[in-house]
Amino acid sequence: MDRTIMMIHGMWGGAWCWEYFKPFFEDKGYHCVTPILRYHDMDPNDEPDFRLGSVSLTDYADDLEKQIMDLGEPVILMGHSMGGLLSQILASRGVAEAAVLLTPAAPYGIMGLTPSVIRSFWSILTVWKFWQKPGRQTFKEASFSTLGVLSADMKEKEFGKFVYESGRVIFEIGLWPMDLKQSSKVDESKVNCPVLIIAGSEDKITPASVVRKIANKYQKVALYREFEQHGHAVLQEPGWEDIAGYTLDWLYKVLDSEKSEAAVQVEQRKSKRNQFDAVIAFANSESDSYHPGNIEDYSSGGLHFTSKIEVKPGSDIIIKWSDRMPDIETLHAKNKCRAEVIWYKQSKDGSLFDIGAKFSETNAP
Repeated sequence: MDRTIMMIHGMWGGAWCWEYFKPFFEDKGYHCVTPILRYHDMDPNDEPDFRLGSVSLTDYADDLEKQIMDLGEPVILMGHSMGGLLSQILASRGVAEAAVLLTPAAPYGIMGLTPSVIRSFWSILTVWKFWQKPGRQTFKEASFSTLGVLSADMKEKEFGKFVYESGRVIFEIGLWPMDLKQSSKVDESKVNCPVLIIAGSEDKITPASVVRKIANKYQKVALYREFEQHGHAVLQEPGWEDIAGYTLDWLYKVLDSEKSEAAVQVEQRKSKRNQFDAVIAFANSESDSYHPGNIEDYSSGGLHFTSKIEVKPGSDIIIKWSDRMPDIETLHAKNKCRAEVIWYKQSKDGSLFDIGAKFSETNAP
């Protein structure tokens, strides 16, 4: 897999934000780059560069676009928080083949100033001319909002890495009606790549209620998913693997499913593929809840069926033959067998999933 993921950190962050996600996706074959936004490459205990206070979102976006151009090909954008907003801006410039927005900040036109958000920025917003100065949350504010779901020890550890952020950027995002340059504005009609938008149900600084509005803005190309018991720091919170895994499956679906499906079909067609129209029921191997499906065809190695239920690659499933089963010597059980889902894709109208599965070596469920 030769694709590149550009991982864009959020406010007060740096490349360190991706300490879990970067190796996770690199292990799956992606090339991951983790740029550090302008003036963020600093010791958290040092005073910030005074020029940081007047840096704009446009400056960040221009810097990142140049890095993408230097790579010579479109990238998968993966942005957290403010990085999610920068990903929206960059996607509208046509430099992405897909975009993953993790608890993203809202663009121009979506009011994100809820009471919890104001509380999260209070120490910054109450400084005179904050829009011209670098600013940083207090530990109390970060504990409530940005790091809300983490343990006390993790909060101290992560907050110790926080650097300063541009006051102008905070103004452009939070007080966008007053920004004459409309720096956070995104033309959704120019976002033509697939977009995955993830929210945390416990997020205080980019609340799920706001993230849902972002998803609605890009509804023609976007998939929205809200994770329960997650807050804003989805890159570090316990269970981050679930979010990374869901994202990986989505990327597989929107970018790689056709290639992977073709490879599986070549393998399966070493044996004769037979058309076979029959009703089945299937369930996760750890569940007794069966769902209806319909076989389209089969070979000695596996089968292709359709269902209204999404089943992710790697899933171990039990297939129950509802009326008749194909004549396959390797199927020892008369009414059930075990299989592994290899690929899936959604129909154009979204009503069905095509699912390819291979039979397990041991077919007794």
